[in-house]
Amino acid sequence: MNTTINDNEKAIIEKHNRILSIISHDLKSPMIAMLGFSRLLSKEIEMSAPDEKWLKMLKIIMDSGEDMLGMIEDILAMAKMEAGKEIIEFEFIEDLAKELIGIEKTFGCEAKAKGIDLSVVVKSELPVVRWDMKRLRYHALNNLVSNALKFTPSGGRVTIGAEAFDETVMLKVTDTGPGIPEEVRNKIFRRFGHTELCSERTKKGDGLGLYNAHLFVTQHGGKIWLDDLVNQGASFLIALPVDPTQDKTNIEVEKVKTNNRHKLLL
Repeated sequence: MNTTINDNEKAIIEKHNRILSIISHDLKSPMIAMLGFSRLLSKEIEMSAPDEKWLKMLKIIMDSGEDMLGMIEDILAMAKMEAGKEIIEFEFIEDLAKELIGIEKTFGCEAKAKGIDLSVVVKSELPVVRWDMKRLRYHALNNLVSNALKFTPSGGRVTIGAEAFDETVMLKVTDTGPGIPEEVRNKIFRRFGHTELCSERTKKGDGLGLYNAHLFVTQHGGKIWLDDLVNQGASFLIALPVDPTQDKTNIEVEKVKTNNRHKLLL
């Protein structure tokens, strides 16, 4: 994954990000207002004169609004991270498994409603890590789990996994959805990468979720990639140093893939 950019490209990206930030800020407030009034109207209709036709239309409006708001948030997050303005607040996480279970609980109702088995699998004793867990969840893990649930059919399975080795912790989100074709896998972490693709797995969304996850994981001193061992569904791996502030762990993805293939399969 080649992410090196020259000065000219950087200047263009900065200019685009300034424009995108202004537009996104201008769109965010009215979108929040639209969603708020749509929810209020939906409740009023439910309580006073339930009408399935209007409630169904309002749900479509709210779902579309949530998608648009998510796109706006992704653009703002991207602009901040590319400009180096996303603050990383490292703190010691003594119980990483508990944090992962918290993610499972966050998406538990959605998974249950869709008939999907969502679980956490911890394959080894996890060390105390020093991460910005709040932003790691927001920019990376929540995005991966949300995508996995979006594309996994009813009766399928989504697994959040973790395993430690050496000075690195491996996080993994695996699903039994349609997967990602081999010919487009090298594009999914690119800026607006999804907009170029036409596979069932990548044709929806703004193309920024995985790119933002890549940006934040990289700022954390880690690596993110798609597991090429999985033939069915998709499996995303995140390798993070136990303590990025020590700057003593250079994660070699190829070494991790080669030496730990038998251990990383969840």
